[in-house]
Amino acid sequence: RPQRPPQRLWLRGGARDDDDDDDDNDDDEKEPGAVAALLGDLPPCLRAHVVGVAATTAIALSGVVDPNTALALDTPRTIGKLQLWRPITSACFLGPPSMGSATSLYLLVKYGRELETAVGTTPFAKFLILQTVMLALFGGALGVPFVGNALITAVIYACSRLEPFGNIQFQFGITLKYWMLPFGLMAVEMLQQQGSVAAVVPHILGVLCAHFHHFFAVVWPRIMLEENGGDAPGPRSKASPLAQTRAGRKLGSG
Repeated sequence: RPQRPPQRLWLRGGARDDDDDDDDNDDDEKEPGAVAALLGDLPPCLRAHVVGVAATTAIALSGVVDPNTALALDTPRTIGKLQLWRPITSACFLGPPSMGSATSLYLLVKYGRELETAVGTTPFAKFLILQTVMLALFGGALGVPFVGNALITAVIYACSRLEPFGNIQFQFGITLKYWMLPFGLMAVEMLQQQGSVAAVVPHILGVLCAHFHHFFAVVWPRIMLEENGGDAPGPRSKASPLAQTRAGRKLGSG
């Protein structure tokens, strides 16, 4: 009489064949972890930015280096000693794990996803690179060691220009126009820091750098177009990463 293959008894479900066991193992191998699933759901450029935030935080927590000396902006060392990673690490590091850094990461994911989805990955990547360079220059001149929050503010400001007069829910059930959002977050940051003006300097930098881009990418080409009766030289696509797309041209609506 042929023998049946051995079976295992499980606490729930009774006897199971080894074939079922193998199928379950295959399913477990194919099922991504929670972190991988979260990262996989993000647009490519934003995903790289979030990985950079996680990497710089891990380096700071490891104790291998002091983030205030190894990761911060330092223009003489960046140029003189070719420590070219400093603008990138300064733009990615949001501080040690805390409610403040968690809130900043949430804002980055929320509005970074919205902006990259609206304008596309390549224009969004160019925008981030441009903002990182500008913030490194101005932040280094003003002695701001980390510009991660300034970059997030720049993303929020650019996102607000997509539909500046749309309504958005703010804290405590307050409804604001979209263009007011960066300034509302700036006011909340000042209140949380007990009225410290120094706490909002990075946010002011972010707004100024993003508005500099918005003016020369969208507003100025539109003025030139109107002055030349619709035949302005210098197409807008050469002026702005975000203005290369149809969604990016909406930045000029406000």
